Amino acid sequence: MYKSILTLILLIFSSVFLAADEVRTLVITPSGYETQINKVGGSVTVISSEEIANSGYQTVSEILNTVPGIHSVSTGFGGTVSLFSRGHDSDMTKIMLDGVDLNDPSAFGTTAVLSTLMLNNINRIEIVRGPQSLISGADAMGGVINIITNKSIAENSVSASTGSNNTHSATVKIGTKQNEYNINLNISEFQTKGINVRTVGNDDNDGFDQTSMNLSVNRDFNGVGVKFNYKNQAGRVEYDESTSQARPIYADNDYIFLNTGIDYKYSPNTLLSIEYNKSDFDRRDNGQWGSTNYFSKVEMLKGKSKIIHNGNIVLVGIETKSEEYLGTYAPPNKNSVSEQSFIIQNEFNNNNNTSILAGVRVDNHEAYGNYTTFKASLNQPLDDFPGLIVKASIGTGFRAPTLGELYGQFNANQSLQPEESLGYEFGFINYLSSKLDFGSTYFKSEIEDAITYGSPMYYNASGTSEREGVETYVNIYPFDNFSLKINHTHLTTDEKVYVRRPNNKLSSSVNYKFDDQIDIFGSLIAVEDHYDVGSVKIDSFQVLDAGINYTPDKSTNLKFKINNLTNERYEQISGYPGLPRQIFLEMFKSF
Repeated sequence: MYKSILTLILLIFSSVFLAADEVRTLVITPSGYETQINKVGGSVTVISSEEIANSGYQTVSEILNTVPGIHSVSTGFGGTVSLFSRGHDSDMTKIMLDGVDLNDPSAFGTTAVLSTLMLNNINRIEIVRGPQSLISGADAMGGVINIITNKSIAENSVSASTGSNNTHSATVKIGTKQNEYNINLNISEFQTKGINVRTVGNDDNDGFDQTSMNLSVNRDFNGVGVKFNYKNQAGRVEYDESTSQARPIYADNDYIFLNTGIDYKYSPNTLLSIEYNKSDFDRRDNGQWGSTNYFSKVEMLKGKSKIIHNGNIVLVGIETKSEEYLGTYAPPNKNSVSEQSFIIQNEFNNNNNTSILAGVRVDNHEAYGNYTTFKASLNQPLDDFPGLIVKASIGTGFRAPTLGELYGQFNANQSLQPEESLGYEFGFINYLSSKLDFGSTYFKSEIEDAITYGSPMYYNASGTSEREGVETYVNIYPFDNFSLKINHTHLTTDEKVYVRRPNNKLSSSVNYKFDDQIDIFGSLIAVEDHYDVGSVKIDSFQVLDAGINYTPDKSTNLKFKINNLTNERYEQISGYPGLPRQIFLEMFKSF
């Protein structure tokens, strides 16, 4: 059935409406500073605010599923998410919110934060695939996902939605810009009765309730920029155990993320910055066998300088990081670890727009000593073929075992050793015209001592673990009011060993604007059959979403959307059904 999807592409609608010329000029931060997306040597995808607004999705994990090379699976509303970047496990991909680490040291190969992180205050999402340890450190062997909230738009607005499964949400945004200050406050509430997330032995609906608050204060004066970002999200998610349950079970989550720092523009070509980040993860499980408390904390202090000279951009950085894991099963005197890092990187750009980047990172881990990693990349436009850009990159990485893997409740193993990786890619992008651009990238990674989930404990796999594949995309803009985007990921792995990672996945999207007031959108995700834990086969599936936007004036928007339009019955995880057809009505009003 999966192969037949290619014949259906032209029948679907999507969330993507972004002109090709705009795609070429987007700025991103895979190198530690802003640059143009068409000058980056690696594979980068940017999900813009317009794409987010025109999507039928509610959470970050859902919209990430549309990105080449990314596959995420969830246990339901607010449940845990397993996210795979080019086949790498969740804990091999660095996930950040405004530069703050979202990787929970107490988690076990999953991330609960992504499924609870709503899209209502997200401005853009930057996804950099491939090894990114040079700038982002451990956890970045598979790539980096940086989620960026709204901080510069000074507007007041309200929005609300209602829909299937008794799902309701409301958001209030207050923004002001006074002289050098830009202040934004976002408060939102999300509630749903949910569905029965596990069909075996349980017949109750599993709801989700969350309140979020985001405050940002930014000041820019006389070459000095000051930033303060604070986010808190607290809620309760109901879930099902693997066996029948005698009482309601749930988890209470309370997350706090803090990002603050100062940028000083010493001269037009010199920038100095210092930044402090803190993540607090507080989880309390009222599970089948009783209550369990988890608390973990990540703190980072970063300093860096950027100097531009004779076509070179030199970045020098130092970092210190500490992690702490407390809770019911945290052992005494083994609940924290620290790490210090030094980074030097140079990007060279010549008059032919050639971009060559190379850098080295040295990490000193409290438990495992020194590790050196590197990255090099090339971005080369071909003058004889206008619009054609050849890209290549290579990099290494290392990841120490998390505190959860070493000392946690489930399958912990204190004898684990760090895993090391080598990854490379090469490909091209062809901006053939303002109406068409396409590209393809081959990638491969090799991991030594890969940390693998097993029974009765985690273990370091012997030998070399490999992941390789090809990402391909095409964007078509035949008319000013129409866009079609298609991407496909082919991943080569042993599906019975590396579970929940399909060999083939396709995402397609279309947007059509009738006029300044009405546009229709939709998306299709098609996943080939693959395997879950225990060699259980997951059948192929296709999920089609569609919707319509009505904008009577610049300050008002009404949105009607249907997720899983065909009511496809499918599973991402064995025993956990995907969401059925859902209908939502949303309203937005700015003042």
